[in-house]
Amino acid sequence: MADYAKVTVDKNALSSLQESINIGKGVLERKLFAYRKRMERFEETKGMDTESFSKMFARGELGDDKEWLEWDHLASVVSVLQKKVRDLENLKYES
Repeated sequence: MADYAKVTVDKNALSSLQESINIGKGVLERKLFAYRKRMERFEETKGMDTESFSKMFARGELGDDKEWLEWDHLASVVSVLQKKVRDLENLKYES
């Protein structure tokens, strides 16, 4: 059984909480889309996917030029945003 936490919310407030979470999820998804688009530009320009880039960058094969640092930052942000969206998608509500 997965670890879980329990949050107690007044039944009358549950719909407001769900709506707020859905709004927040929408904001995260829009940010994720924008960051992915920026990452895709690097992939097209440099002729490699982000996974390959990340491995080479982590091994120090690419140096520390500004563009590589930016791409690495984008990959990190995308990873964090993906996790947050997944976390929100996995919420379960009981009333």
